[in-house]
Amino acid sequence: MNVLFVCTGNTCRSPMAEAMLKNRAETDIQVKSCGISAMPGAQMSSQTKEVLRQQGIDMPHEATPINDSLVQWADWILTMTASHKETLWFRYPENRKKLYTLKEFALHADKQIWNQLEKAYADLEEKKRRYSEQSDSEMDAAGQSVYEVCREEMETIHHLKRQLTHSDIADPIGGLALDYLRTEQEIEACLNQWLSP
Repeated sequence: MNVLFVCTGNTCRSPMAEAMLKNRAETDIQVKSCGISAMPGAQMSSQTKEVLRQQGIDMPHEATPINDSLVQWADWILTMTASHKETLWFRYPENRKKLYTLKEFALHADKQIWNQLEKAYADLEEKKRRYSEQSDSEMDAAGQSVYEVCREEMETIHHLKRQLTHSDIADPIGGLALDYLRTEQEIEACLNQWLSP
């Protein structure tokens, strides 16, 4: 099984999750991490290194931006936040079935709502496509903007998003050592739930 953890810069949360899973994983689990906005080669934050060192983990790491080959490599793509997941939903729509937040995957939270969101986004895209195919004269006669035409679908999406449980792993970047420890504990709880027999 190939697991890819994704956060923003690939210097705190996703490398922390990568190191922690590698430290306890079975030999059949391969683990990598990357970031949606990662600066290639950036180092893991010193606070992340320290939290991992306290667990006896020392992992060399350089930040990697997400790319097609990593997405194809992964059997599961586990993001640190719902907004990371949503970004990847649009960037890699053909890979949605292997895309989860870490909490959603480990705690089995919000799967039904995400399925409803996927349908709502598909409905929105279909309506936008039909709107763009109309002739200019038809649009002028109707006098409606794409926003007005798609209002119902956008309201459905907004309503569903409000129902999501808090599925984000807290971003400790720039915080105190305690913030990094809390993030480590959140990730640990997810891994414990996922990997417990």
